[in-house]
Amino acid sequence: MNQISTFRVSSVMPAEVNIDAVKLQTALEQLPKLFPRLYCCLIARHGHIAAEQYYNGGEPERLNDLRSATKSVLSSLIGIAVHRGDMPPPDQPILPYLEEDMPVRSVTDEGWRRLTFRHLLTMTSGLHWQTGNRLGERWIHHFHNSSSWLRFALRLPVQPERHGQFQYRSIDSHLLSVLLTRCTGIRADEYAARHLFRPLGIPQYRWGLSPDGHAAGHIGLHLTGRDMLAFGQLILNEGQCLADSMNEGAPSSTAVIPLEWIRESLQPHVTGLPAFGHYGYQWWVHQVGSHDAACAIGHGGQLIYVIPSHALTVVFASNPRVCRWRHPKRWLEEWLLPSCR
Repeated sequence: MNQISTFRVSSVMPAEVNIDAVKLQTALEQLPKLFPRLYCCLIARHGHIAAEQYYNGGEPERLNDLRSATKSVLSSLIGIAVHRGDMPPPDQPILPYLEEDMPVRSVTDEGWRRLTFRHLLTMTSGLHWQTGNRLGERWIHHFHNSSSWLRFALRLPVQPERHGQFQYRSIDSHLLSVLLTRCTGIRADEYAARHLFRPLGIPQYRWGLSPDGHAAGHIGLHLTGRDMLAFGQLILNEGQCLADSMNEGAPSSTAVIPLEWIRESLQPHVTGLPAFGHYGYQWWVHQVGSHDAACAIGHGGQLIYVIPSHALTVVFASNPRVCRWRHPKRWLEEWLLPSCR
């Protein structure tokens, strides 16, 4: 994959990264028509920003609500923690880290005893939940309105017939955040500040907390468009971040996320949903045209796209307070990719 030069430098002209400027401009002109609530769209190729557009009051300093795209950032934190020895490997059971808070019926539930970190990462826990084909979660508001998100989750039974099968379930992601804290002793947002945001040069962010004081694992992260792009580029570059340098010669490289974790995260571990693709470790994986792609998705049109074959990272941020929104996959296929030479 492609080395990033840095995301703290000026943009380049499209032609410098082998993008047809006329076709790109035509593609960008379609965005306000197709996505009327769009705040920003940023496109990077070969580690340089080729387009950066803002709409509807969006601006470079705006902290965008990533909604469920938060899940993909959390997955990276889990990978960092496993690599550092702060968390056990994915196939370890989760029960020992949660048992003190669990009701007796859950502790003695064989389904809970079989749950591993990998089940949560791939949303195959089997915890009792209902989700529609467009990712609408029937009980999500009850979950959010509860006084303790952790206790709410730990009271859910594991359905034997669903264990090991994919079901989009935000509770799985939130439990990962709780487990990260149980293993490391610090909240997920604080862990991110030390081990992910600092290497990327991200000083400004916001991450919401649950009523019982955990960083939300499934929603809650707010980043600027450029910082969303920096994270996507880090994934494209298989975890390698090139530090800014004023000295002559190539800047030094830092492994922020383990290469093995990124490759494992972007594998299609389970069949997902037709409208979104297969599922990796808190990432959606599918094809854009005939090209493999990975995508972090948040409600309302918060997306971080990584398309390795084209050395592309694409970010969208939109108004999340909508009932329905349009996925940009078709726009990528019909308008953006044809502009790449």
